[in-house]
Amino acid sequence: MHLTVASYNIRKAIGRDGKRDPGRILSVISGFGADIVALQEADFRFQGRKAIFTRAEITAATGLVAVDVSPTSPGLGWHGNMLLLRPPIQMLAVFDIPLPGLEPRGAYVADLDTPIGPLRFIGAHLGLVGRNRRSQAGVLADQARQGPEGRAIVAGDFNAAGDRPGSLAPLRSALSEVRMPASFPTRWPLFRFDRMFHSADLTLEDSSVIDGEEVRRASDHLPIRARFRVTADATLD
Repeated sequence: MHLTVASYNIRKAIGRDGKRDPGRILSVISGFGADIVALQEADFRFQGRKAIFTRAEITAATGLVAVDVSPTSPGLGWHGNMLLLRPPIQMLAVFDIPLPGLEPRGAYVADLDTPIGPLRFIGAHLGLVGRNRRSQAGVLADQARQGPEGRAIVAGDFNAAGDRPGSLAPLRSALSEVRMPASFPTRWPLFRFDRMFHSADLTLEDSSVIDGEEVRRASDHLPIRARFRVTADATLD
């Protein structure tokens, strides 16, 4: 059994043409073939953080189900972070976590029952200031260590360029990073802002940055995708 995970900063559904087109974003997501999708910037900034899509629109276009990761906040996300799941994945628990720093940043933690077993999934969008980002990465690393059986995946827009940015050292100390090509900006990808990390008991089978004409028009970020299976030794009693 394997599990496919994707992460995508949708830029509030505003494409490179300057047009807000939620349907275009959903069309791109439908091509992921993913079981879990983490979205960033998936709300209206000046409309009470209202979600850009409805649950019904998401499911009709993609077959995925939107999770309300912060029931006490407006919309379906938390600081623009949204989680989509493909049945029969089941939500066991979910909560939002504020992240340190002056910018309004946050992440969510979701404990899931998946085809590869229990999994803690964390979706996040980190800040632009390096010292704040390091503190935020530390919070995510601590939460990842507390996952069921220690199994975790962390994905999102980390706003950290370069091969091994120092601000993400706390995450690298707890998890393995999926090596992805540059995903930002879509016109000419130069920066590895979009990243994914996983626990040692998960084996990476495949990973890619999703590209194409429609994808490059839909947002200023390219989506990333990875497929995992449980490491054989981790299944032994």
